[in-house]
Amino acid sequence: MTNAGGVTAHRHLWPIAFLIAAGLPATAVAQVPAAPAESQPLDENTVPARGAVSAETTDLSPVSVTTTAIRPGEGYTRLSTDVATKTDTPLIRTPQTVDIVQREQINDQGSRTINDALRYTPGVFTGLSGSSTRQTVAALRGFPGGDVNNTFMNGLRLQSDPGAYSNVQIDPFFIDSIEVVKGPSSVTYGRVQPGGLINYSMKRPSRESRRHVRLYGGNYDTFGGGLDVQGALPDESLGAYRLVVGGETTSTQYDVVERQRFTIMPELSLDLSEDTNLLLYAYIQRDPEGGFHGSVPYDLSVNSSRFGRTVDDEFVDTAENFEKFDRDTDIYSYELTHRVNDQIKLTSKAQYTDLDVDFQQTYQTGFLNGATDPADPTLRRTAGEADEHLSAIALDNHAQFDFDTGVIGHTLLAGIGYQKRDTRAREAYGTATALDPFDPNYFEDEPVTSALVKGGWNARETTQLGVYLQDQLEWQGLNVVLSGRQDYLDRQIVPAGGEIASRSDDKFTWRGAVLYESKIGLSPYFAYSEGFSPGAFSADQTGNISDPVESDQYEIGVKYKPTGIDALFTVALYDLTQKNIQQRATVTNPVFVGVGDIQSRGVEFSAEGDINDKLHVIAGYSYSDVEYQQNINAQALTARKGATPARTPEQLASLWVRYDFPRHVQAGVGANYTGKSYADGTETLEVDGYTTADAMLRTDLGEWARQLDGASLQLNVNNVFNKEYVAACFSETYCYYGNARRVTAQLDYRF
Repeated sequence: MTNAGGVTAHRHLWPIAFLIAAGLPATAVAQVPAAPAESQPLDENTVPARGAVSAETTDLSPVSVTTTAIRPGEGYTRLSTDVATKTDTPLIRTPQTVDIVQREQINDQGSRTINDALRYTPGVFTGLSGSSTRQTVAALRGFPGGDVNNTFMNGLRLQSDPGAYSNVQIDPFFIDSIEVVKGPSSVTYGRVQPGGLINYSMKRPSRESRRHVRLYGGNYDTFGGGLDVQGALPDESLGAYRLVVGGETTSTQYDVVERQRFTIMPELSLDLSEDTNLLLYAYIQRDPEGGFHGSVPYDLSVNSSRFGRTVDDEFVDTAENFEKFDRDTDIYSYELTHRVNDQIKLTSKAQYTDLDVDFQQTYQTGFLNGATDPADPTLRRTAGEADEHLSAIALDNHAQFDFDTGVIGHTLLAGIGYQKRDTRAREAYGTATALDPFDPNYFEDEPVTSALVKGGWNARETTQLGVYLQDQLEWQGLNVVLSGRQDYLDRQIVPAGGEIASRSDDKFTWRGAVLYESKIGLSPYFAYSEGFSPGAFSADQTGNISDPVESDQYEIGVKYKPTGIDALFTVALYDLTQKNIQQRATVTNPVFVGVGDIQSRGVEFSAEGDINDKLHVIAGYSYSDVEYQQNINAQALTARKGATPARTPEQLASLWVRYDFPRHVQAGVGANYTGKSYADGTETLEVDGYTTADAMLRTDLGEWARQLDGASLQLNVNNVFNKEYVAACFSETYCYYGNARRVTAQLDYRF
């Protein structure tokens, strides 16, 4: 039985989750520290094979993985990650497509948002909402569903609410790298969007004393800066600390909208024993001015034939006197690791999120007299305001066992994960003054024309508990991954004064993959994986919460790691199907209906490498054929079988090259191509493709004056030719312009 106080289905499993969550760290600390193993010297880039122990030996010393000695985030290429499998695995042995954006790439490209940082990643489309800055919205392999619901921090879900304004947005200055894992990953992380997940590996403490100060400014009255300091604690044997601080203020490309952000991230790494480490960190962010989210109709942006012209990319549909997006984000986390002995490692991590949003905005909802006077461009506007509060907790505990059975090496992972998110909101909507798009008045004293009265608090709660098991087997270059996970998902909607709706689901997902690592650096692989996610967290026509969305994927590919250079090439073909799709019956109707299945079939190519000490290259291309496979509900917008969903470009391509000249002068150039897409689900309203260019120039000032040693000056120009383009359209009513040209000068001082 369910009540307003919370979901009670599967309640008998919750104590088990908390018991394990509490017991694993305690067990880890209580273990007697094992003697450290003697490490064997390895050549650079050597990756010894598991299962290579002869029959005569019983040596069970730990297997080492050594790659080129670069600090985390440095260079353009990283050759291993623990995100895809939760074990540190070389990418050349990972039977799945994984793209990694390194810290150095983020710096070189002058990325101020996560969307900026991801724009050179194949198969990732970041233009879903154009130049809007309030959310990190990305589509992977053609699936934008959930928008903000596929992002993670240090391996734990950032539990934004995709059906609300409560979403966590991380500043890239605080990140060491971004890992993009393609395809369903529910077997590892529970509910995940089918296209994949995006993980932020945050900067971490080190005993090495390093200090970094950054100042930058640019057009649109942009000014910002950052501080990054780290080092050993006063008693060096205890551990290390790190403090990262950043802030920015800008007026954006829209005159009446500003963006301000202030962030601090303190971290403490404590060595509790020779084999036990505790990492404590917090991410505290204030966005008093959250930037922009607005749209313009298709006939005022893409199509110029109706009115003989379109509005430019500085048009907004809001009003200065009713425009607010104030967001407070607090995230507190710990990560406890303990090595029991050479074969067993325990990990426990948890993350608590507290987020508040205060929102006001007017926004256009189509032409005021579109049906009666097609020649009238006047826009109808709605006013809305909301107060929201989100609280969430995520826990993951797992044990890793490294052992051999005969000549076969095993990395066995067993774990349990728990997530809970509670969102509460008070909202009010009404009418606003109409807006002439060709002569807009953004400064009306009273843009709202009806009383806005917030009602009671609406509540939505999601709880998930999952247990998982994974085995990575290795024998003479043959790598096999087998994994399975059982999840229990509870969802509840408690409307203010309305009838409570609740639903409980359980789902088993599994993955099977095989890869062969040849001696010439080629690794062909085949993989099958399954996924699921809650889907539309809203009532359908019957008042019930919709079925979870399910997915499955077949992927075949090959990876190539050439000898002598830090580079990795990947080609992958995939067939991905998402089932039980739910979409709004109409654009303004909050009721969701089923529209069937969506299939995405495509190919991806990526190449990244530090070719030598002067040339650094990132290249990518993706082609995706995304179609509705069936239309199972007559009340859906339109019969769509065979059509491509809106905001889904068929092709994406990118190239970035940096060359290092003498005297530490570096220059980088890049280009991004986005193919055509559609503004509806019937392929009747086409949105043109577009290409933008970026450039960077940097010099170390110490090369020119000794007293400036440690300082560097960098210039970035994004969208060099100031290309005006529509990034995507959600529908005929809602299209989004892309970013205009941005010029930034940056001064860094490291000491």
